[in-house]
Amino acid sequence: MQHRGRGWVVPVLLMMAGLTGLPGSAVAQDLGVEPAFTIWDVQIGQPVTAVPDSAAAIIACGTNGGPISIELKSFGEWAKCTPEASGLREIAFTYDDEKDYIALALELEYRALAGGTSVYAHPVVVSLLVDDKGVVQGIRIVTDDHASDHDRRVAVVLSKNFQARFGPWNLDCQDIPMQEGEQKVGNEFIHQRCTGTNPDGSGQRVLIEGSYLRKKGQEGLNRETQQVNKGYYESKTRLEVVNAPYLPSEGP
Repeated sequence: MQHRGRGWVVPVLLMMAGLTGLPGSAVAQDLGVEPAFTIWDVQIGQPVTAVPDSAAAIIACGTNGGPISIELKSFGEWAKCTPEASGLREIAFTYDDEKDYIALALELEYRALAGGTSVYAHPVVVSLLVDDKGVVQGIRIVTDDHASDHDRRVAVVLSKNFQARFGPWNLDCQDIPMQEGEQKVGNEFIHQRCTGTNPDGSGQRVLIEGSYLRKKGQEGLNRETQQVNKGYYESKTRLEVVNAPYLPSEGP
């Protein structure tokens, strides 16, 4: 049974994002400035060495969707990364940025063309989840907390793009109640988690989580100066797709 929450897609967030899908995609294809290889090209179930090193600008051990850790010379060095609780290793990478410079030189207005490592025009951290045999058992995409304040504020919108993409997976979406110390951002509190199963019978599972809230200690107003604390909020989207018998993990 599918539960879509309380209709929390705030019009102002969508307007700020400027998204109705993937802007500029047709132009990107015509000009040949889209990345040659993206996270969607990864074949789950194949060796990580099947991912071409030339497709990445940086390859490194991941930190559960956070900043990269040890840099690697190639995807073949996956064993240098420490396994997570699941036993899988997170191998993060950034897209080859050569074509971003082409887009910048052409002064293209489309955010999707000059967004570095991005998905649906949102800056993200992308990574592979690799087992102890070097086989890719899943992918992880987390919005980048080090992006601009504008990009961070609309990061939660990416969860809706993912829900549309994985709609055929019979998603079950649940609103997560406000936890102790959490607050609204203005008049809005969003925390929703969706899970689903691949209809192809493979047993693959997906988790999509979106949040827009203030966590404990993130006060919107500085009590001493009475000035707004810029950036004191969480706006985030997290996606994991994994092969059975592994289960998607929730964020830290």
